[in-house]
Amino acid sequence: MDTLTTDRIAGLAVRRTGTGEPVLALHGSGGGLHTFAPLARALPDFEVWRCARRGYPPSPDARGTRTFVQEVHDVHDLLATIRAVTESDVHLVGVGYGASLALHTALAEPAGIRSLTVIEPPLLLVGPHLPGVLTRYRGLVADRDFRAAADLFAREVSLTPEPVLAALSTLADPDPVAAAREAVGWTHDLEALAADEVDTTRWSVLADLDLPILLAQGERSRPPLPAGMDALAAALPHARRVVWEDRSSVTGGVAGAPELVAASLREFFRVLPQSS
Repeated sequence: MDTLTTDRIAGLAVRRTGTGEPVLALHGSGGGLHTFAPLARALPDFEVWRCARRGYPPSPDARGTRTFVQEVHDVHDLLATIRAVTESDVHLVGVGYGASLALHTALAEPAGIRSLTVIEPPLLLVGPHLPGVLTRYRGLVADRDFRAAADLFAREVSLTPEPVLAALSTLADPDPVAAAREAVGWTHDLEALAADEVDTTRWSVLADLDLPILLAQGERSRPPLPAGMDALAAALPHARRVVWEDRSSVTGGVAGAPELVAASLREFFRVLPQSS
């Protein structure tokens, strides 16, 4: 099974592949339907639903300034549709920004979520330093200086190390049409991150729920992602943790080693209680 729909779930583009227990995968900044395609192929025994979040083509743009609260509504619509189609609760998996969104979704309403997998959310990269960055980013996009906009995001939002920034600077200028399209999603993600709080203790509420949680990260991921994962683990002491050896980024883990990620998910799903 490999289907694409853009009309049933709030207009969002959604692709589903495989057969078995349903999994909803939420991509990070700069992602889309392609992000979890390798993982979906590595999990043919699960029905993997992956969407392009609002603002990422071919899904429509968001209206107004984006917040996590608004985007949680989209995820709940997705979960409701998947449950109606499959008659089963859903394994929710998020990477990067998508992992933060998965946490917000479970915190708002965990009903219908069978398990939660969180892969390196940018929990310590949010907050009051970002509104000024957002203003500058919007200005660069309006001026169609997409290279400078990407550099700003990498440098002041993702805190990308200088050697990586230097390597990125040698790449050819992006196609302006594609870059303008992609900047829409990046802008909305930055809006939500700027409005979020650096408060990892709030996630401790999830520890009081009967919700299995897996926290996954790369062994060599750059700061402050490991510190954020440690803080999240402290708030969720019941959660399982997995650290992928010699992996330095979520992109490398999900896209570069899908079989490794799939194996971790299978092991996590295998020990869960049977769905009622």
